[in-house]
Amino acid sequence: MIRRSARTALATAACGAVLAGGLAACGTVQQLNAADKVSKAFETFGSGKSFSAKLSVDATAAQIEAFGAATGEEIDKDSAAALSSVSLSIAFSADKPLKDIQPTKGAGSGNGAATAADPSVSASYTLTGKGGAPLAELRQVGGKAYARGDLAGFAKLVGQNAAEVEGLAEGLPAPLGNALKGQWVSFDLKAPEGAGGTGGAAATPTPTLDPKAAENLNASLKDILTRDLSFEEKGKQDGKDRITVTAPARKLTDDLLKAVEPLAKDIPNLAKLPKSAPAKVPDRPLALDLYLDGGALSAVTFDLAQLEEKAGGTPLPLRIAFGHDTPAVQAPAGATELSSEDIGGLFGQLAAAGGAGGAGGAAGAAGAAAPLTDAQIKELTRDGAMNEEQVRLYNSLGLGYQDIKDLADLKA
Repeated sequence: MIRRSARTALATAACGAVLAGGLAACGTVQQLNAADKVSKAFETFGSGKSFSAKLSVDATAAQIEAFGAATGEEIDKDSAAALSSVSLSIAFSADKPLKDIQPTKGAGSGNGAATAADPSVSASYTLTGKGGAPLAELRQVGGKAYARGDLAGFAKLVGQNAAEVEGLAEGLPAPLGNALKGQWVSFDLKAPEGAGGTGGAAATPTPTLDPKAAENLNASLKDILTRDLSFEEKGKQDGKDRITVTAPARKLTDDLLKAVEPLAKDIPNLAKLPKSAPAKVPDRPLALDLYLDGGALSAVTFDLAQLEEKAGGTPLPLRIAFGHDTPAVQAPAGATELSSEDIGGLFGQLAAAGGAGGAGGAAGAAGAAAPLTDAQIKELTRDGAMNEEQVRLYNSLGLGYQDIKDLADLKA
């Protein structure tokens, strides 16, 4: 999805600022009231010490199959059943309001300090299947990461023979193999001692936005969203206030792209964005429904049928359910600590399996990769998708130049 948390924070901040500030041009009193409710609902984000969100397809297997048939892309029974039951959840918690969390000290400063996760913030990411059974989990608590998966459960979800995939874990170190069978493993989020290596290249600062540019961007977003969005109250549904937000998809996309274009010189990755809306963005209004519970945002739904003219009214809604003041994310008990050799061996096997052998050299049997040159590090950090510490860490864990370049391209 996002980095996910960063995109959510940006969207929330933008919507809160926009909707709170420039609604005089919205038109009718009814629309103004609806927009004001949405503004206040978004303002509740970050005010608590915890937050959660759950993404799922809000449809039965039969409805998903019907959508596939209507759009000409057949969805088989097993895949439809899997889509109808799978969900992705994220959660964040801290010992203070989330809006008061500051960026990690030293991040992007160029002083050689690695960009580390803020240990005061705990997070979890969970992919669940039928009945809420976890298929993959990742947690971050106190500067350590915890992970586990259920390879057999995932195979069953998609209609495969679990016994056929369980053998995939046998060739891995025991802790990693067990992690794919549902047992927790843990590892330090910081770079291992000595991962910084040697070399004269200075750490690459993370691209930043000067205050004036940020102010101009905020003003542009406020103007665009105030002008392009419309709001309509639709009464109560399941005890929640339902408000429909509508926007002309292509015009909104074009306006947003024009707003961020001046920032490309400061943030290189923005230069990769198109200059106008891609052809697949429909030239018609799109709508999503917001559900408010006691003034707080409870859920958002969006019908994917709006993107497919062939759907012919056959719905396929996506749903994001939000939780506020949820239980704090906890470290799981009984996790097996992974050594740097375990992790290095895994990365080495992945690199070897991918046939890596580019400029940086392929990972060997022990997970070692050819050390990167200063020129290679400079090239890998040029676009800002990774900093030097991250590049050196990946290299120490067995990834060569081409492997890290592929990861950087994906992040970008």
